[in-house]
Amino acid sequence: SSGINAEWPLRPGSQQLSEIRSTLNHESPKLKQKLATIQATVSGIVATSTNCIEIFNEREQYWQDQIAVEKEKSQKLEILYSATNRENTELIKHNAPQGPHLNEDEFFDAIEETLDKMDNLEEKLQNLEVEVKKPDTSSDKKDHRMYNQMQELINKYVELSKQDPEAEPSWQCLSKSGVTKIYRKEEEKDGVLLDYLVATTTVEGVTAAEMSEVFHNGKLKLEWDHTIEADKKLETLDDYCAVYHQILKRVWPTAQRDLVYASHKQRLDMPGEHPSWIVCNVSCDHPSVPEGTSGYTRATIEVVLFCQTVCDKTDPTRKDVSCKIVYSASVNPGGWAPASAVRAISQREYPKFLKKIATFAIDHVKKSEIKY
Repeated sequence: SSGINAEWPLRPGSQQLSEIRSTLNHESPKLKQKLATIQATVSGIVATSTNCIEIFNEREQYWQDQIAVEKEKSQKLEILYSATNRENTELIKHNAPQGPHLNEDEFFDAIEETLDKMDNLEEKLQNLEVEVKKPDTSSDKKDHRMYNQMQELINKYVELSKQDPEAEPSWQCLSKSGVTKIYRKEEEKDGVLLDYLVATTTVEGVTAAEMSEVFHNGKLKLEWDHTIEADKKLETLDDYCAVYHQILKRVWPTAQRDLVYASHKQRLDMPGEHPSWIVCNVSCDHPSVPEGTSGYTRATIEVVLFCQTVCDKTDPTRKDVSCKIVYSASVNPGGWAPASAVRAISQREYPKFLKKIATFAIDHVKKSEIKY
C-alpha cells in the first residue's frame, strides 16, 4: 500500500500545485484564443448553413412548380391517349372484316384509316403545346399581327449595331463600368426629338445564339430573373414569336405590376460572319387579359437585345468566342411615376441586368457544344 502511494501520490504537493498553476497561466491566453477561433468558425458555419438551406428551399419550390406543370401535361396526354385508344378499338370492332384473313384492298384500307388516326392524334398533341426542341432556324411565317412592328425594331437596332458610339454626335456616354457602357441616344421621329438609353457590352465564352436563347426562353428566364412572379404563354404566333402574360413581384410600397407582351426571336445572317440573333419584347393587347381586369397595374415595354458573335478562328474553343450586345429597354411602369425617376432607375439597373444575364449564360453553356 505504501509502495503504491509513493509511486502514484493522491495529493499533489505545493510544488506540483505551483507547476500546474504556472502551466495554466501560461496556456490560458492560447486557450482563450483557440476558443474564440472555434466560436467564430462555428458562427460562420451556422450562417453559411442557414444560407444554403434557404437556397435549397427556393430551388426545391422551383422544381415542385415544374413537376406540377409536367404532371398537368402528363394528365392531358393520358386523357387524350385513352380517348384515342377507345376510338381505335371501336373502329376495329365496326370496320374490321370477320375472319382470319384480309384481301389486298381491305388491308390497304385499314392501313390508311390507321394513318389518318395517327395524323389526327399528332395534331391534337401539337395543340397541347407539348414542348419539342426545334433547330435554331428562322421562322418563315410572316403573317402574324406583330410581324411588321418587330421588323421595324429589328432594322433599327441592326443599324445601331453598325454605328460607333464614340464617333456619332447623337450618342452621349452616361456611364462606364468595365466593358459595359450606357449611352443616351437621340433621334428625330415625325418632327419630335426622342431620346432613349442604350447599353453595349461584350460577354466572353458565349455566342449570339446562346445569349439570345437565355434571354428568350421562358423557363431559363425564371432561373435568372428573380423579379418575375409568374409567366404564362397566352398565344403562339409562330415558332419564334409568342404572347405572354407576366406578373412581376411587388416592390413595396408600389402597386404590383403585370405585362402583356409579344416576344420575338430572329436569326440574322450577315455575309462573311457568324449569324447574329435579336430578341424583341413589345407590349400588346390580348383579349384573355384585358387591361384593368387582372388586379394589377399594367406596365408597357419595348425591349430589344441584339447579339453578335465575335470569333475569328475556324475551330474555336469557348475561350475564342464572345458575344457583342446592344441592349435597350423602354419601360412605362404605369400609374404615376415621374419620367426622370424612371430614367434614373433604368440607368442604374442596366449594368445589373447585363451582369446577371451574362453570369448565368456563361455558367449555362460552359459544358455544352458551341452553337451559332
